Amino acid sequence: MLNLVSIISSPKGGGAELLVRELQKIYISQNLNAHAIYLNGSSDDLIDNETVLGVNPRSPLNIFRIRKVLKQLSNRACGDVTVHVHLTWPFFYVTLATLGLSNIKLIYTEHSTTNKRRNIPLLWVLERLLYARYERIICISQGVQEALAKWVGPTIAQRLVTIPNGSRIYAMVQRPALEGRLPRLVSVGSLSSRKNFATAVRAIARLKDDIDSYTIIGEGPERAQLEQIIKSEQLEGKVKLVGWSDYIESHLHAADIQLIPSLWEGFGLVAVEGMSTGLPVVASNVDGLREVLDESNPSVTLVNQVESVDDWISAIRKSVADVQAWGASSLAQTSRQQAEKFTLDEMAERYLDVYRQL
Repeated sequence: MLNLVSIISSPKGGGAELLVRELQKIYISQNLNAHAIYLNGSSDDLIDNETVLGVNPRSPLNIFRIRKVLKQLSNRACGDVTVHVHLTWPFFYVTLATLGLSNIKLIYTEHSTTNKRRNIPLLWVLERLLYARYERIICISQGVQEALAKWVGPTIAQRLVTIPNGSRIYAMVQRPALEGRLPRLVSVGSLSSRKNFATAVRAIARLKDDIDSYTIIGEGPERAQLEQIIKSEQLEGKVKLVGWSDYIESHLHAADIQLIPSLWEGFGLVAVEGMSTGLPVVASNVDGLREVLDESNPSVTLVNQVESVDDWISAIRKSVADVQAWGASSLAQTSRQQAEKFTLDEMAERYLDVYRQL
């Protein structure tokens, strides 16, 4: 019987955190001995075998805390324990916490094509030692695998395997035609510099007479900057920063077009979620997103110069024209078909295949 433990910083979030929680639900439904350990966060809606340690994710003391928990779980398990790790601080601390524990097998999922660590000279020497502790490293897209292979070198690159993320598949909705009304745009993501929402907002400033509204769902350190742009461009009634929401599906249903202006993405989970509702997408032409979206799909418009306001204006106008020409219902079908290639059940089964092969 498989003994699984997933470790990540928090149960709350829209990317890796969401996937860990959804996979835990699937594994529990299959009666697997699966546990999920979160370093910090709320314990309000945890399910079976989920635990919040209630500690600062950055604290080096987590080495000893994680080791204690894993020893307890491994002592109760029959056979080896597969520990699947996500994100930066668990990546560092689990490698050290498991030194000397003979019945632990480590898996790591790489979620991004780049990170700040790769800009630090000679850090690759330390990182290769840490990555070498993991028996398999799952990359969520081909772009992520190619970038990581360059960073870790050819020996560790042999341990990399690409498994695309799965996504929640939301209900489709029948959207009214754009005849006689202006389009409503939506974005989902953290308000961080890599999401590049400032460029999208500046594009909306020049399109404001042609756009009903632009809603951004998310929170983060760039909120103050975005609020300043909204104020200076007199977009208070046009652009809405609604913060984090538990009702993302409702926001997607209320929109006509989704914008994803990211500077880079490991995969593009929000793209799949949006397309599952039938939304056409205007997105940055970057690794990860490009693989998920398929630019041959008529509901997809990709932007090559992702920081160019002019290019975003042209792309948004093209997407609006496509909706009017093809019809919302027709594009909804092509969006949905693309989204259904990335289900959580498919992802979970491919993860289990990796675990069984160790």
